Amino acid sequence: MMKEIKLKGIAWDHPRGYEPLRETSKIFSTRNPSVSIDWHIRSLKEFGDMPIEDLIETYDLITIDHPYMGQAHENKLLLSLENYLPDTFLRELEQQSVGPTYKSYRFGGHLYALPIDAAALVAAYRDDLMTNLKLKRPTIRVELFDFYKRVPKEFKVAWALCPTDLWCAFLTLCAQDGGFDFIQENGIDEKIGTTVLDELKEHLKFIHPESLNWNPIQILDRMGTTDDIVCAPYLFGYTNYSRDNFRNHIITFQNSPTNPRTDISTILGGVGLAVSAKTDFPEWAVAYAKYVSSGETQKGVYTKSQGQPSHLEAWHDKANNTLCHNFFGNTLKTMEKVYVRPQYAGWNSFQEQGADLLHQALIEDTPSMKAVKDLNEIFKEEVAYGERI
Repeated sequence: MMKEIKLKGIAWDHPRGYEPLRETSKIFSTRNPSVSIDWHIRSLKEFGDMPIEDLIETYDLITIDHPYMGQAHENKLLLSLENYLPDTFLRELEQQSVGPTYKSYRFGGHLYALPIDAAALVAAYRDDLMTNLKLKRPTIRVELFDFYKRVPKEFKVAWALCPTDLWCAFLTLCAQDGGFDFIQENGIDEKIGTTVLDELKEHLKFIHPESLNWNPIQILDRMGTTDDIVCAPYLFGYTNYSRDNFRNHIITFQNSPTNPRTDISTILGGVGLAVSAKTDFPEWAVAYAKYVSSGETQKGVYTKSQGQPSHLEAWHDKANNTLCHNFFGNTLKTMEKVYVRPQYAGWNSFQEQGADLLHQALIEDTPSMKAVKDLNEIFKEEVAYGERI
């Protein structure tokens, strides 16, 4: 009698996060009748902040954010996938992954996750409202302030500025202004960080007052069901909202405004699929991860099941772009020019504390230089500065 193999996975709480994993697991189990995969869900904040150490004893398959790679490497938390997968498959996946998504899961000479979901900060628009109001999309950052003035008072522009997303917006603007190396041994360049924080305070004067409380999902849900927000210039894109009948209104995604002085778009997000170093079934867990990350799966069932793929075959596919009102074609340039957050050990603790510090600084209007200095003190305490991709 064939031994039953039960795998447990942890996803995150949005249809984009769990629906494609549930659907691909069904197909995988049909093809491998001895294997079943049970997916659990954690919140979006827990996805970004929950230590891997809290997951590896319980789950075989873990959806993961790339800044965790340094921590995973230092503490041997995840399987090194290059030990389980053919070189030919890995070389092809690297070549066919969008932007730096594949490389973002490498650290210390090892690959700790396979890219399955690609995301970056992009701009979200209600094109119907933009057309009716005769508004032109801003393409560079400085144009945003003129754009605010042209939006009628009964409409608003929103930013995702809850602590976690404020952090991503802050790093995006820092990278746009200072290039890829604005973070050094002592932390964030104080001049760049101060200038960016001052600019964010200026944006607060014009945008929706709830922006400081919102994450991307909350903004997109509101844009998809009401008519008061015309634009959100920096938030993580979700193909779900650009699909027919997901919400009342279609949301169109475009590249976010940039700084023309640098060739950097925004910040990389997305999801990798990792395998716990504690799993009892490493070969089967890796086999499933390989199946999910393959071009055929990504282009087909993964995208059709509300997923946001990371494979270029899926991004270039005409049917997928039709399904998602050209989400992939509109935002591919952003994905190719993204800033990748550092993966240093301790980075995740730093970003969680740093996000709260910056959020409080905006609420209390703390002098920006002081806030950045305080931020760098946390960096020095928490981060093992060293290797990054």
